[in-house]
Amino acid sequence: MTARIKKTIPVYLAALCFGCAGEDPPPPPIPVDLSVAIGALEDVDSAATVHLSVYHAWTGTGELRYPLEIVERWETNLGSSNFSFDYPAELGEGLIVYAWVDSDGDGANCTPTVRGDLADLVEVKAFPSEQVSVSLLLDAPCAGPDWFFPGPEPEGDVW
Repeated sequence: MTARIKKTIPVYLAALCFGCAGEDPPPPPIPVDLSVAIGALEDVDSAATVHLSVYHAWTGTGELRYPLEIVERWETNLGSSNFSFDYPAELGEGLIVYAWVDSDGDGANCTPTVRGDLADLVEVKAFPSEQVSVSLLLDAPCAGPDWFFPGPEPEGDVW
């Protein structure tokens, strides 16, 4: 029995070593301080809730690459606000800041019968950075983040 255990120990140690070797650890998250100024059209109630989200611009690779992976979200008001979050750099690239104002207070960004919620989006060009400052003017009715980014499809025959 003892000889059998002695023979299997090197096999287990080798398996353990192969399991521990290989990939580098993921990079640490980037701590980001976000300063945002949010404005809206004059007829929007200044006390209305603004839904603010930050996204990876792109995530995945090759044929599995896609836009707009959520990183963090908050509720705030019109005006200036500051937020802090950890940007997980290993999960994507680029930074998108998107906001919409809940003009009617129903918690939904537009419905088939109520179309008064307004939105805007900014792609942060100078990223990665630990300090990000953006301004948003909520003036696009019923627009989700995918309406703004990555932009319109190419014109003409794409096949």
